Amino acid sequence: MRKNISIIGVSFALLISLLTIPAQRVQAKELDVVFINPGRSGEVFWDMVSDFMLAAAQDLNINLKIITSERNHLLMERLARNVTSVESPPDYLILVNEKQAVGKILPDITKNTRVIILNNGLSKKERLRYGLPRELYPNWLASIVPDHKQAGYDLMQALADAEIGPNGSLEKSHKNMLAIGGNKMTLASQLRLEGMQEFLLGSSAIHLRQTIYSDWRRDKAESQIFSLLRRWPDIRMIWAASDPMALGALAATKKRKLIPGKDVHIGGLNWSAEALQKINTGEIAVTVGGHFMLGGWALVMIHDRHNGQDFEDLGDIITFPMSIINRDNVSEYLSVFGDQDWKKIDFEKFSRIKTAPRADYDFSLVRLLRNASDVRPDKTD
Repeated sequence: MRKNISIIGVSFALLISLLTIPAQRVQAKELDVVFINPGRSGEVFWDMVSDFMLAAAQDLNINLKIITSERNHLLMERLARNVTSVESPPDYLILVNEKQAVGKILPDITKNTRVIILNNGLSKKERLRYGLPRELYPNWLASIVPDHKQAGYDLMQALADAEIGPNGSLEKSHKNMLAIGGNKMTLASQLRLEGMQEFLLGSSAIHLRQTIYSDWRRDKAESQIFSLLRRWPDIRMIWAASDPMALGALAATKKRKLIPGKDVHIGGLNWSAEALQKINTGEIAVTVGGHFMLGGWALVMIHDRHNGQDFEDLGDIITFPMSIINRDNVSEYLSVFGDQDWKKIDFEKFSRIKTAPRADYDFSLVRLLRNASDVRPDKTD
């Protein structure tokens, strides 16, 4: 039972020196961890992932190196093999299953390096071939993933609530919507869309006019939605699998002279800074997220395992929920983390070493805000 809880032609040495985050940014070289970030340099969500991990690594005395594979899954495969084939490979390698590339890498990683798959787990088809963590590949310890399907459902629920108001009845009139997926091959996008569709099965009043795929790109979403709003001028809701695509949709609605928050309600996923500000102004209805923090929480779990408290009891696929930020709670979040200064967080307090050893991890938004409000004096600059 699962528990919910391009740089081609450049030498590898030069690539590492260009793309790794300097080791001197962490406090001590107790554990060597490499994270291969699948995003592009400057890509908002994946930059947030890296920044949050750096703050956690500093707190937990982990020597963290981050290499960016620039949305090139073939480069990611090559980097993973090179990183673990050196004389002194890292203790841990954190990978994201971008375009279903991780399974091909697992057989080539030295047994001395433990592997954690982050954010995008293996599909059902891949699991038939590569098994589950700690089975065919004992050094593959876990997949740590957000509950993408529930997040897609929650986003659709929040958009429906925004459309009808807190006391409205959705059944009084039919509402038309558009959906924007990310990449068809990416499990996160597939699961988020499944969650949206599950909500729609229980609501005959909402009519999904069309689902498009924008490859997580803001500019592509803007162009596509601009065209679709001519075809479907009566759209009331736009569901997007990420904040950048939601922001692209927002720009398209404005070009079509629609008033966001009145004529059309838009929502996405990621908790990006720009989306949060747009929620504050009423132009975006909701963002579901917190999953950019999973890399930092994975480091907490690695820290615990290194100190004798393995997370094997949580299962081989460890799923954490995402949280909703809308007009009801955006001000509180921005008052604490509007500056995205993750040094405010005392990551050690989330460790099971410091709490009940067999307890579930609590990485909830409520606890995160409470933790940051009680920041230690030595955590401030």
